Amino acid sequence: MSAQRVEFRVGVADPLGYCCALLRAAEAKGARTVVCAPPAWIDELDQRLWSFSQPDFLAHCRVGEALERRSPIVLSDAADVRALQGRDCLVNLGTEEVLGWQQLPRVIELVGADAPAKAAARQRFRMYRSAGLEPQTVET
Repeated sequence: MSAQRVEFRVGVADPLGYCCALLRAAEAKGARTVVCAPPAWIDELDQRLWSFSQPDFLAHCRVGEALERRSPIVLSDAADVRALQGRDCLVNLGTEEVLGWQQLPRVIELVGADAPAKAAARQRFRMYRSAGLEPQTVET
């Protein structure tokens, strides 16, 4: 399956906070999401998902854990989702292309406001275009 929808959410001041809100909305809609980010960010995101919102618990686990198949949110510190099955959406907090993005119907790239994040996002934007997709850009 080819990703049918790619969005770049740009100018994100607090990528991890934004990701938590995005995951809450996705889970409320029944989506099964995988988040890719550098290891330090995955550690912090894991902590934030436990305490993000008092009334909400965002059930999640890391890739390779026993609950991976049942969890609505899976966190990965590797830019590779080829081994994951049954996911609706990829959220990329990293700066590199995530291998296997083509198997997901939706990809959301969260882009920080700093120059290195923007430069890396431009490269990924061109990569999606060269794959025949027309990514949408959303200002946050």
